[in-house]
Amino acid sequence: MKVILIIISIIIVLMFLGFAYVLITKRNKKVKVSIKQPSGVDLGEYVTIGDIQQYLYHRGENIHNPVMLFLHGGPGSPMLPFAQDFQLPWEKHVTIVHWEQRNSGKTFYKNNPKDVNSTTTIEQLITDTFEIVLYLKQKYKKEKIWIMGHSWGSFLGSLFIQQYPQLVKGYIGVGQVVDMFENERIGFEKTLEFAISNEYKKDIQKLSSLKPYPTKVFNHDLKNNLKKLRKIQGKYGLAAKPTAKLVLSAATSPFYSLKDLRYLMLADIDGISHGQSLIFKELFGTYNLATTYQVPVFYIHGMKDWQTPYSILEEYFDTLTAPQKEVYPIIDAGHATMLDKPLEFTNAVLSILKSTNEEKQRTRVI
Repeated sequence: MKVILIIISIIIVLMFLGFAYVLITKRNKKVKVSIKQPSGVDLGEYVTIGDIQQYLYHRGENIHNPVMLFLHGGPGSPMLPFAQDFQLPWEKHVTIVHWEQRNSGKTFYKNNPKDVNSTTTIEQLITDTFEIVLYLKQKYKKEKIWIMGHSWGSFLGSLFIQQYPQLVKGYIGVGQVVDMFENERIGFEKTLEFAISNEYKKDIQKLSSLKPYPTKVFNHDLKNNLKKLRKIQGKYGLAAKPTAKLVLSAATSPFYSLKDLRYLMLADIDGISHGQSLIFKELFGTYNLATTYQVPVFYIHGMKDWQTPYSILEEYFDTLTAPQKEVYPIIDAGHATMLDKPLEFTNAVLSILKSTNEEKQRTRVI
Protein backbone atom coordinates (compact mmCIF):
# COMPACT_ATOMS: atom_id res chain seq x y z
CA MET A 1 0.00 0.00 0.00
CA LYS A 2 2.81 2.38 0.90
CA VAL A 3 4.55 1.70 -2.45
CA ILE A 4 1.34 2.53 -4.34
CA LEU A 5 0.97 5.80 -2.43
CA ILE A 6 4.58 6.73 -3.22
CA ILE A 7 4.03 5.99 -6.93
CA ILE A 8 0.83 8.04 -6.96
CA SER A 9 2.63 10.92 -5.21
CA ILE A 10 5.46 10.81 -7.75
CA ILE A 11 2.97 10.85 -10.63
CA ILE A 12 1.14 13.85 -9.12
CA VAL A 13 4.41 15.73 -8.62
CA LEU A 14 5.52 14.98 -12.18
CA MET A 15 2.15 16.11 -13.54
CA PHE A 16 2.38 19.33 -11.54
CA LEU A 17 5.93 19.98 -12.76
CA GLY A 18 4.88 19.26 -16.34
CA PHE A 19 1.90 21.61 -16.06
CA ALA A 20 4.12 24.33 -14.55
CA TYR A 21 6.67 23.84 -17.35
CA VAL A 22 3.99 24.22 -20.00
CA LEU A 23 2.58 27.40 -18.42
CA ILE A 24 6.00 29.01 -17.97
CA THR A 25 7.10 28.08 -21.49
CA LYS A 26 3.85 29.40 -22.99
CA ARG A 27 4.29 32.70 -21.17
CA ASN A 28 7.94 33.02 -22.23
CA LYS A 29 7.10 32.19 -25.86
CA LYS A 30 4.31 34.76 -25.86
CA VAL A 31 6.73 37.45 -24.72
CA LYS A 32 9.37 36.30 -27.19
CA VAL A 33 7.07 36.37 -30.25
CA SER A 34 5.14 39.53 -29.38
CA ILE A 35 4.88 42.11 -32.16
CA LYS A 36 6.49 45.30 -30.87
CA GLN A 37 6.36 47.46 -34.01
CA PRO A 38 3.75 50.26 -33.81
CA SER A 39 2.57 49.45 -37.32
CA GLY A 40 2.29 45.73 -36.57
CA VAL A 41 -0.67 43.53 -35.78
CA ASP A 42 -1.03 40.59 -33.36
CA LEU A 43 -4.72 39.89 -33.06
CA GLY A 44 -7.05 36.95 -32.53
CA GLU A 45 -10.74 37.55 -33.20
CA TYR A 46 -14.06 35.93 -34.02
CA VAL A 47 -15.82 37.21 -37.12
CA THR A 48 -19.27 36.29 -38.44
CA ILE A 49 -18.55 34.34 -41.62
CA GLY A 50 -21.15 32.15 -43.32
CA ASP A 51 -23.64 32.92 -40.52
CA ILE A 52 -21.42 31.43 -37.79
CA GLN A 53 -18.59 32.73 -35.62
CA GLN A 54 -15.20 31.82 -37.15
CA TYR A 55 -11.74 32.45 -35.75
CA LEU A 56 -9.02 34.52 -37.40
CA TYR A 57 -5.53 35.23 -36.09
CA HIS A 58 -3.56 38.10 -37.66
CA ARG A 59 0.21 38.57 -37.32
CA GLY A 60 2.66 40.86 -39.07
CA GLU A 61 5.17 43.62 -38.34
CA ASN A 62 3.69 46.15 -40.75
CA ILE A 63 0.05 46.32 -41.79
CA HIS A 64 1.13 48.05 -45.01
CA ASN A 65 2.77 44.82 -46.18
CA PRO A 66 0.86 42.39 -48.41
CA VAL A 67 -1.73 40.23 -46.64
CA MET A 68 -1.76 36.41 -46.86
CA LEU A 69 -4.69 34.19 -45.89
CA PHE A 70 -3.50 30.75 -44.70
CA LEU A 71 -5.89 27.89 -45.50
CA HIS A 72 -5.12 24.94 -43.25
CA GLY A 73 -5.35 21.29 -44.20
CA GLY A 74 -7.10 18.26 -42.78
CA PRO A 75 -9.88 19.01 -43.37
CA GLY A 76 -9.93 20.02 -39.73
CA SER A 77 -6.22 20.39 -38.96
CA PRO A 78 -5.34 23.98 -37.95
CA MET A 79 -1.68 25.02 -38.20
CA LEU A 80 -1.97 27.97 -35.81
CA PRO A 81 -0.71 25.92 -32.80
CA PHE A 82 2.56 25.43 -34.72
CA ALA A 83 2.85 28.90 -36.30
CA GLN A 84 5.70 29.82 -33.94
CA ASP A 85 7.78 27.05 -35.54
CA PHE A 86 7.71 28.30 -39.12
CA GLN A 87 6.16 31.68 -39.89
CA LEU A 88 7.92 34.26 -37.69
CA PRO A 89 10.55 35.17 -40.33
CA TRP A 90 7.82 35.94 -42.88
CA GLU A 91 6.18 38.47 -40.61
CA LYS A 92 8.64 41.19 -41.63
CA HIS A 93 7.36 40.92 -45.20
CA VAL A 94 3.71 39.88 -45.05
CA THR A 95 0.75 39.90 -42.67
CA ILE A 96 -0.38 36.30 -42.19
CA VAL A 97 -3.97 35.52 -41.25
CA HIS A 98 -4.77 32.02 -39.99
CA TRP A 99 -8.40 31.02 -40.39
CA GLU A 100 -9.74 28.08 -38.38
CA GLN A 101 -12.40 26.71 -40.71
CA ARG A 102 -15.89 25.60 -39.73
CA ASN A 103 -15.78 22.50 -37.53
CA SER A 104 -12.08 23.15 -36.84
CA GLY A 105 -10.00 24.46 -33.94
CA LYS A 106 -11.31 27.47 -32.07
CA THR A 107 -14.20 27.82 -34.51
CA PHE A 108 -15.43 24.34 -33.53
CA TYR A 109 -16.12 25.19 -29.89
CA LYS A 110 -17.71 28.53 -30.74
CA ASN A 111 -20.60 26.85 -32.58
CA ASN A 112 -22.98 23.93 -32.24
CA PRO A 113 -21.49 21.08 -34.33
CA LYS A 114 -24.98 19.69 -35.01
CA ASP A 115 -25.85 22.92 -36.79
CA VAL A 116 -22.55 23.16 -38.64
CA ASN A 117 -21.95 19.57 -39.81
CA SER A 118 -24.42 19.65 -42.68
CA THR A 119 -22.99 22.97 -43.93
CA THR A 120 -19.35 21.82 -43.94
CA THR A 121 -19.11 21.31 -47.70
CA ILE A 122 -16.65 22.42 -50.34
CA GLU A 123 -19.07 24.97 -51.78
CA GLN A 124 -19.71 26.49 -48.34
CA LEU A 125 -15.98 26.65 -47.60
CA ILE A 126 -15.43 28.51 -50.89
CA THR A 127 -18.14 30.96 -49.87
CA ASP A 128 -16.57 31.33 -46.41
CA THR A 129 -13.19 32.03 -48.05
CA PHE A 130 -14.80 34.68 -50.25
CA GLU A 131 -16.33 36.45 -47.24
CA ILE A 132 -13.03 36.37 -45.35
CA VAL A 133 -11.09 37.76 -48.30
CA LEU A 134 -13.55 40.65 -48.62
CA TYR A 135 -13.21 41.27 -44.89
CA LEU A 136 -9.39 41.33 -45.10
CA LYS A 137 -9.43 43.59 -48.16
CA GLN A 138 -11.52 46.10 -46.24
CA LYS A 139 -9.65 45.74 -42.95
CA TYR A 140 -6.20 46.26 -44.49
CA LYS A 141 -7.29 48.44 -47.43
CA LYS A 142 -5.86 46.03 -50.01
CA GLU A 143 -6.96 45.53 -53.59
CA LYS A 144 -5.85 41.89 -53.59
CA ILE A 145 -4.42 39.40 -51.12
CA TRP A 146 -2.22 36.31 -51.19
CA ILE A 147 -3.66 32.84 -50.65
CA MET A 148 -1.57 30.01 -49.18
CA GLY A 149 -3.20 26.60 -48.94
CA HIS A 150 -1.76 23.49 -47.26
CA SER A 151 -3.01 19.97 -48.12
CA TRP A 152 -6.85 20.12 -48.14
CA GLY A 153 -6.41 23.91 -47.96
CA SER A 154 -4.49 23.77 -51.25
CA PHE A 155 -7.49 22.20 -52.95
CA LEU A 156 -9.80 24.82 -51.45
CA GLY A 157 -7.36 27.58 -52.44
CA SER A 158 -7.12 26.33 -56.02
CA LEU A 159 -10.91 26.29 -56.41
CA PHE A 160 -11.14 29.77 -54.87
CA ILE A 161 -8.56 31.43 -57.15
CA GLN A 162 -10.27 29.87 -60.15
CA GLN A 163 -13.60 31.45 -59.17
CA TYR A 164 -12.32 34.78 -57.81
CA PRO A 165 -9.01 35.67 -59.52
CA GLN A 166 -9.79 39.39 -59.27
CA LEU A 167 -9.31 39.17 -55.48
CA VAL A 168 -5.99 37.33 -55.49
CA LYS A 169 -2.45 38.70 -55.76
CA GLY A 170 -0.88 35.24 -55.93
CA TYR A 171 -1.38 31.67 -54.80
CA ILE A 172 1.00 29.31 -52.97
CA GLY A 173 0.08 25.63 -52.74
CA VAL A 174 1.84 23.46 -50.15
CA GLY A 175 1.40 19.69 -50.31
CA GLN A 176 -0.90 20.46 -53.23
CA VAL A 177 -3.89 18.15 -53.60
CA VAL A 178 -4.54 17.52 -57.30
CA ASP A 179 -6.43 14.21 -57.29
CA MET A 180 -7.37 12.67 -53.94
CA PHE A 181 -7.94 9.20 -55.40
CA GLU A 182 -4.51 9.16 -57.11
CA ASN A 183 -2.86 10.52 -53.94
CA GLU A 184 -4.16 7.55 -52.00
CA ARG A 185 -3.46 5.00 -54.72
CA ILE A 186 0.18 6.00 -55.20
CA GLY A 187 0.73 6.52 -51.47
CA PHE A 188 -0.65 3.03 -50.74
CA GLU A 189 1.54 1.42 -53.39
CA LYS A 190 4.64 3.17 -52.03
CA THR A 191 3.85 2.06 -48.48
CA LEU A 192 3.28 -1.56 -49.52
CA GLU A 193 6.48 -1.51 -51.58
CA PHE A 194 8.40 -0.21 -48.55
CA ALA A 195 6.94 -2.89 -46.27
CA ILE A 196 7.75 -5.67 -48.75
CA SER A 197 11.31 -4.47 -49.39
CA ASN A 198 11.97 -4.40 -45.62
CA GLU A 199 10.10 -7.67 -44.99
CA TYR A 200 7.73 -6.15 -42.44
CA LYS A 201 5.37 -9.12 -42.48
CA LYS A 202 2.77 -7.78 -40.03
CA ASP A 203 2.45 -4.51 -41.95
CA ILE A 204 2.28 -6.37 -45.26
CA GLN A 205 -0.69 -8.32 -43.87
CA LYS A 206 -2.35 -5.14 -42.56
CA LEU A 207 -1.89 -3.33 -45.87
CA SER A 208 -3.08 -6.31 -47.90
CA SER A 209 -6.25 -6.40 -45.80
CA LEU A 210 -7.07 -2.88 -47.01
CA LYS A 211 -7.29 -3.90 -50.67
CA PRO A 212 -8.82 -2.70 -52.87
CA TYR A 213 -7.51 0.68 -51.76
CA PRO A 214 -8.71 3.31 -52.28
CA THR A 215 -12.30 2.97 -53.42
CA LYS A 216 -14.04 5.62 -55.49
CA VAL A 217 -16.68 6.21 -52.82
CA PHE A 218 -15.76 7.69 -49.45
CA ASN A 219 -17.66 5.74 -46.80
CA HIS A 220 -17.12 4.41 -43.27
CA ASP A 221 -14.86 1.60 -44.50
CA LEU A 222 -12.64 3.88 -46.57
CA LYS A 223 -12.43 6.34 -43.67
CA ASN A 224 -11.19 3.59 -41.35
CA ASN A 225 -8.80 2.21 -43.97
CA LEU A 226 -7.39 5.68 -44.59
CA LYS A 227 -6.64 6.02 -40.86
CA LYS A 228 -4.95 2.61 -40.81
CA LEU A 229 -2.82 3.52 -43.83
CA ARG A 230 -1.80 6.86 -42.31
CA LYS A 231 -0.65 5.09 -39.16
CA ILE A 232 1.66 2.80 -41.12
CA GLN A 233 2.80 5.62 -43.42
CA GLY A 234 3.65 7.72 -40.38
CA LYS A 235 5.71 4.90 -38.92
CA TYR A 236 7.75 4.74 -42.15
CA GLY A 237 8.11 8.52 -42.47
CA LEU A 238 5.83 8.55 -45.54
CA ALA A 239 3.14 10.75 -43.98
CA ALA A 240 2.85 13.50 -41.39
CA LYS A 241 2.42 12.14 -37.87
CA PRO A 242 2.20 13.51 -34.33
CA THR A 243 5.59 13.38 -32.62
CA ALA A 244 6.68 14.26 -29.09
CA LYS A 245 8.23 17.43 -30.50
CA LEU A 246 4.98 18.50 -32.19
CA VAL A 247 2.89 17.68 -29.12
CA LEU A 248 5.20 19.77 -26.93
CA SER A 249 5.16 22.60 -29.47
CA ALA A 250 1.36 22.69 -29.52
CA ALA A 251 1.16 22.42 -25.71
CA THR A 252 3.48 25.41 -25.31
CA SER A 253 2.14 27.41 -28.27
CA PRO A 254 1.70 31.12 -27.51
CA PHE A 255 -1.32 31.13 -29.85
CA TYR A 256 -3.30 28.28 -28.26
CA SER A 257 -4.47 28.15 -24.66
CA LEU A 258 -4.67 24.85 -22.78
CA LYS A 259 -8.44 25.11 -23.22
CA ASP A 260 -8.03 25.50 -26.98
CA LEU A 261 -5.96 22.32 -27.10
CA ARG A 262 -9.12 20.30 -26.40
CA TYR A 263 -9.75 20.23 -30.12
CA LEU A 264 -6.39 18.68 -30.96
CA MET A 265 -6.60 16.17 -28.11
CA LEU A 266 -10.17 15.03 -28.74
CA ALA A 267 -10.34 15.13 -32.54
CA ASP A 268 -10.16 11.34 -32.85
CA ILE A 269 -12.15 10.60 -29.70
CA ASP A 270 -15.38 12.56 -29.67
CA GLY A 271 -16.13 12.42 -33.38
CA ILE A 272 -15.00 15.94 -34.24
CA SER A 273 -13.50 14.65 -37.48
CA HIS A 274 -17.00 13.50 -38.50
CA GLY A 275 -17.76 17.14 -39.21
CA GLN A 276 -15.57 17.00 -42.31
CA SER A 277 -17.04 13.80 -43.78
CA LEU A 278 -19.00 15.66 -46.46
CA ILE A 279 -15.79 17.31 -47.68
CA PHE A 280 -14.03 13.94 -47.89
CA LYS A 281 -16.93 12.52 -49.90
CA GLU A 282 -16.65 15.41 -52.34
CA LEU A 283 -12.85 15.13 -52.55
CA PHE A 284 -13.21 11.51 -53.67
CA GLY A 285 -15.99 12.54 -56.04
CA THR A 286 -16.16 14.67 -59.14
CA TYR A 287 -14.14 17.77 -58.22
CA ASN A 288 -11.27 18.46 -60.62
CA LEU A 289 -8.75 21.28 -60.58
CA ALA A 290 -8.47 23.70 -63.49
CA THR A 291 -5.38 23.88 -65.66
CA THR A 292 -5.71 27.58 -66.50
CA TYR A 293 -5.35 30.32 -63.88
CA GLN A 294 -5.43 34.10 -64.14
CA VAL A 295 -3.14 34.68 -61.13
CA PRO A 296 0.51 33.77 -60.41
CA VAL A 297 0.66 30.20 -59.10
CA PHE A 298 3.47 28.75 -56.96
CA TYR A 299 3.98 25.41 -55.27
CA ILE A 300 6.23 24.43 -52.36
CA HIS A 301 6.34 20.66 -52.10
CA GLY A 302 8.25 18.13 -50.04
CA MET A 303 9.97 15.57 -52.25
CA LYS A 304 9.35 12.92 -49.56
CA ASP A 305 5.64 13.69 -49.42
CA TRP A 306 3.66 10.49 -50.05
CA GLN A 307 0.30 11.87 -48.89
CA THR A 308 0.27 14.17 -51.90
CA PRO A 309 3.03 12.61 -54.02
CA TYR A 310 5.36 15.01 -55.80
CA SER A 311 5.05 13.05 -59.06
CA ILE A 312 1.36 13.99 -59.33
CA LEU A 313 2.15 17.68 -58.84
CA GLU A 314 4.91 17.50 -61.49
CA GLU A 315 2.53 16.16 -64.11
CA TYR A 316 -0.14 18.69 -63.17
CA PHE A 317 2.34 21.59 -63.19
CA ASP A 318 3.36 20.80 -66.77
CA THR A 319 -0.25 21.24 -67.91
CA LEU A 320 -0.78 24.59 -66.17
CA THR A 321 -1.16 27.95 -67.83
CA ALA A 322 -0.80 31.00 -65.57
CA PRO A 323 0.68 34.53 -65.76
CA GLN A 324 3.57 33.16 -63.71
CA LYS A 325 4.15 29.67 -62.39
CA GLU A 326 6.93 28.09 -60.41
CA VAL A 327 7.48 25.03 -58.24
CA TYR A 328 9.89 24.79 -55.31
CA PRO A 329 10.61 21.15 -54.45
CA ILE A 330 12.20 20.82 -51.01
CA ILE A 331 14.56 17.91 -50.50
CA ASP A 332 14.05 15.71 -47.40
CA ALA A 333 10.70 17.33 -46.58
CA GLY A 334 7.41 15.47 -46.28
CA HIS A 335 3.78 16.55 -46.22
CA ALA A 336 4.19 19.01 -43.31
CA THR A 337 6.78 20.83 -45.40
CA MET A 338 6.94 24.02 -43.33
CA LEU A 339 7.58 22.02 -40.14
CA ASP A 340 10.00 19.55 -41.71
CA LYS A 341 12.24 22.20 -43.29
CA PRO A 342 11.25 25.64 -41.91
CA LEU A 343 14.37 27.48 -43.15
CA GLU A 344 14.10 26.15 -46.71
CA PHE A 345 10.35 26.78 -46.66
CA THR A 346 10.87 30.38 -45.54
CA ASN A 347 13.44 30.93 -48.28
CA ALA A 348 10.91 29.70 -50.83
CA VAL A 349 8.15 31.97 -49.46
CA LEU A 350 10.38 35.05 -49.49
CA SER A 351 11.60 34.23 -53.00
CA ILE A 352 7.99 33.98 -54.19
CA LEU A 353 7.00 37.28 -52.58
CA LYS A 354 9.94 39.00 -54.30
CA SER A 355 9.42 37.38 -57.68
CA THR A 356 5.81 38.18 -58.47
CA ASN A 357 6.76 41.05 -60.76
CA GLU A 358 9.01 38.81 -62.84
CA GLU A 359 7.47 36.94 -65.74
CA LYS A 360 9.35 33.67 -65.73
CA GLN A 361 8.84 29.98 -65.34
CA ARG A 362 11.32 27.60 -63.81
CA THR A 363 11.74 24.78 -61.31
CA ARG A 364 14.14 25.37 -58.45
CA VAL A 365 15.33 22.62 -56.13
CA ILE A 366 16.07 23.76 -52.59
